[in-house]
Amino acid sequence: MPVSSRRDFLRAAAACACLLITQPGRAEGIQLSLIEVVQKGELFHLSGHFDIQLSPSLENALQRGVQITFVQTVEGERVRDYWLSEGLVDQERRIRVAYNALLRQYYVTVSGVSSSHDTLDDALRAAGDLREWAVLSVKQMKKKSSYRVQVRMQLDLSQLPKPLQVNALSSSGRWQLDSGWQEREFKY
Repeated sequence: MPVSSRRDFLRAAAACACLLITQPGRAEGIQLSLIEVVQKGELFHLSGHFDIQLSPSLENALQRGVQITFVQTVEGERVRDYWLSEGLVDQERRIRVAYNALLRQYYVTVSGVSSSHDTLDDALRAAGDLREWAVLSVKQMKKKSSYRVQVRMQLDLSQLPKPLQVNALSSSGRWQLDSGWQEREFKY
């Protein structure tokens, strides 16, 4: 067994660190990059978007015809100082992303409305869009109060074909995309 000095170990560790730093890596997952709550007439709308990066295994499944379903969830509540917060809204919507190999088109369906895209990046940008999602009504709210909106986007594993569900549940993180809860507060 060769004997290594501390100096040799430090050189090897520095070389490994340099290799990891210089290799371009693509961050997989879902990140909320922007969210705003905007009042338009009698309704409050969410505006913003999620940045979605698929893992290579998910991208490969999509290219082979597997439809991928995401779920966007929003919860809204009135913040109270001396009592529990009052829940106002708990909504979710499903976004489906599919690829047609014959036409070389990606299709994104949000709340029954479909759009076609030439590239995967355009399709994922459309899937992560929160534009014009009406979540609260003025009738539910009280003036001069604080409100909190929490938003989350995740991959719905239950919508995958059964063999892929088993693979997704057994793999550590390649199939499990989740932004986690992100919150914004606003006053009315």
